[in-house]
Amino acid sequence: MMNSTQSVFDNAIDQIKHGSPILIFDDAKREGETDMIFPSQFVTPDSIKMLRQFAGGLICTTLREKEAESLHLPFLEDLYKRFLPYGEMATDTRDMGYDKHSSFSFTINHRSTYTGIPDNDRYVTVRKFAEFLGNIDNRQDVVKDFYTEFRIPGHVHLIVSRNGYFSRRRGHTELATYMMESAGVIPSATLAEMLSDSGKAMSHREAQDFAREHNLTFIDGKEIIETWTND
Repeated sequence: MMNSTQSVFDNAIDQIKHGSPILIFDDAKREGETDMIFPSQFVTPDSIKMLRQFAGGLICTTLREKEAESLHLPFLEDLYKRFLPYGEMATDTRDMGYDKHSSFSFTINHRSTYTGIPDNDRYVTVRKFAEFLGNIDNRQDVVKDFYTEFRIPGHVHLIVSRNGYFSRRRGHTELATYMMESAGVIPSATLAEMLSDSGKAMSHREAQDFAREHNLTFIDGKEIIETWTND
């Protein structure tokens, strides 16, 4: 008999395969936040609009660390640590209560976009980036091809899911990317934090209510990690 965790996980996977957004709550002992998450390969202008209007946080697009390494895309904290005056001090995370490492890399725009920030522009950048990842193994000069197609800096924030997933980090970057990989779609998610009118992050209950109201799948990070642990 399928347990409830597996049922919720499988339902989330089904939604991803059909291009629908899901909501993921990380952990009350971590950020304590819920992100709205789309599979990048299915993102549309309406997806970006929905992330802006109903989520409200920073819109980011994920990739796995192994693809980031192929593209020589660094973690920003490593770059800042090396090149900023007082870089070690600037990137010291001992005062950050929920994690030891950031997942941020560079920002990009697709070269066919204009300013890069409108919904239509960000949709193009996200979809073209997902397509690029989907064909990354078939390219002879992947780095040159990447910069032929994308410019840096831009308006889509790339965030990198660390190798080993939850053995190294348990953030939304890893949770979302693992769900994409599990669904068999291009392993990139586009997401934003769910914000509340209270001026804070949307609470667990508020996010669940939002999911019910909009017929979206809501899943706890611990349920995703439990499935990953048992694989």
